[in-house]
Amino acid sequence: MEGSSTRQFPRTELDKPVEIRIGKQTVRVETAVNNLSVGGVFVGRGDLPVGSRVHVRIPIHHHVFEADGQIETASQSGSGIEFSALSERELDTLYELIEDLTIRGLAAA
Repeated sequence: MEGSSTRQFPRTELDKPVEIRIGKQTVRVETAVNNLSVGGVFVGRGDLPVGSRVHVRIPIHHHVFEADGQIETASQSGSGIEFSALSERELDTLYELIEDLTIRGLAAA
């Protein structure tokens, strides 16, 4: 997900905290390198275990985007999480979040 040759969806910067639940542990990531697309999220934390199944939470105004996913990549700059199959409700919420980020003028990543 990090390399441009593997991107399937356009990404936008993400200025919101990302909570990642891995098993019973929850990790909160608030960094300037976070970015988001329909396919997943990249977070500025490189110590996440590749291959692990995760649950992602991102707050949006009055509600929260939540999705299951898997850590696909990890490097010194961060970790790429690919979302699993999203329900229609999850996808609608994700589109709302991306629209909000775009309207506020956050750059494409």
